[in-house]
Amino acid sequence: MAPRLGLFLIWAGVSVILQLHPVNGDDELTRDKSSEESHEDEACVFPFTYKDKKHFDCTFHGSIFPWCSLDADYVGRWKFCSESDHAKCVFPFIFGGKKYETCTKIGSIFGAWCSLSPNYDQDGAWKYC
Repeated sequence: MAPRLGLFLIWAGVSVILQLHPVNGDDELTRDKSSEESHEDEACVFPFTYKDKKHFDCTFHGSIFPWCSLDADYVGRWKFCSESDHAKCVFPFIFGGKKYETCTKIGSIFGAWCSLSPNYDQDGAWKYC
């Protein structure tokens, strides 16, 4: 019985992964159809708004790979993120009403972090340094 359950769980997991929705909702995830040129050399725009949500870094929303918009308001131009595309720390930033010029360990038990926006109190966007 246990081997059958294991095979079922593997089958169910693969089925779920293969049915993920593409990035732009109902349409297929495609590069900008108005141009045949590659967007790989273009810079990600942070923050960007996708489906009424503001993203301060690359997102997995609707994809199994991180991606970013090439416009402040997503209009179909995007690219998959590489290591160099992820958002950078923003200095100075406000946390707890105080200005920070460098990464801080305050509020974290795992290590130093920084904000991805000028006002962490307002946006709550962060990453480890």
